[in-house]
Amino acid sequence: MASIGKKLHHYVPQFYLKAWDDDARTVENAYVFCLQEGEIRRSKVRNVGAENHFYRLRELNDKDVRLIRELAIADSPERLKAVHEQLVWSFSLPHSTRKKLQASGHATPELLASVDNVIAEMNENLHTSIEEDFKPFLDSMRAGDLSFYSERPSAAVFFRGIAAQYLRTNQMKKARTIWKANEFEAFERIANVLVHIYAINLGHSLYADRERYKISLLDNATEVPFVTADQPVINIASNPKETKPPDKFELYYPLSATRAMLLVEPASKHLPNSSSVTPMSAHLYNLHMGAHSHQQIFASTPQELDSLRSELPAFSSCF
Repeated sequence: MASIGKKLHHYVPQFYLKAWDDDARTVENAYVFCLQEGEIRRSKVRNVGAENHFYRLRELNDKDVRLIRELAIADSPERLKAVHEQLVWSFSLPHSTRKKLQASGHATPELLASVDNVIAEMNENLHTSIEEDFKPFLDSMRAGDLSFYSERPSAAVFFRGIAAQYLRTNQMKKARTIWKANEFEAFERIANVLVHIYAINLGHSLYADRERYKISLLDNATEVPFVTADQPVINIASNPKETKPPDKFELYYPLSATRAMLLVEPASKHLPNSSSVTPMSAHLYNLHMGAHSHQQIFASTPQELDSLRSELPAFSSCF
């Protein structure tokens, strides 16, 4: 039976990318300029930062579950292990339900279609829920308000959301570089579960260590707008080519063409003396964003993308 449900799954929220629409259109009609494979084109927001069936649940076998436990759950904080086991069970249930229905002899097209819809959409619905919980913080930061950071419940939700966005594309990008072809097939089956487990762990860790970090906003009134990418949250203290865990974890997150967020240690070399960036520093942040991107870089105008296209190869070779 053909799968049902929405085919194109967005791993960069459309409401996030809308901020780079130079005419402030609605999400459904918003456009951005996109640099991909050396070409700059103007694209609708709904057609970028997405992949067909990106979140579709894969059927997990016993070996896959053991691998999830070995790679992610074993080293998780004890208080989170039960949450992770519940996640594994939930993500395994639709496929096992489908097999039981077929074996029972009582499966109807309607029942199978219902299960197929869960397989196609459950994970995307979970990510959408995380995005919607995070959106008020995005709106607040764009408005220059960081008061949520000092409120414990809000800070916990904020860190869960930013960790999920950081990991869902970053994990796939890294895996393609370090796993052999046959191993990557296994990784693809378990990736949906791993991303959530790692995101919960990372969010929990950042929340627990939040006093170590300083959150700040960068204002950009220059002629060099901030760009973003299909990896919109980056560890600016890390080498984009490095596959091992980084020594430092400091986040840079563009919020629009004119504002960005930094979450760094107070003594970090990445914390500027002023919240107002210069054209040179804005371009440097854009080069970091481009170096960490997976396939696509987005901007409100094509000029900065053209500069990045010329300079990124040399910049990336420095790492």
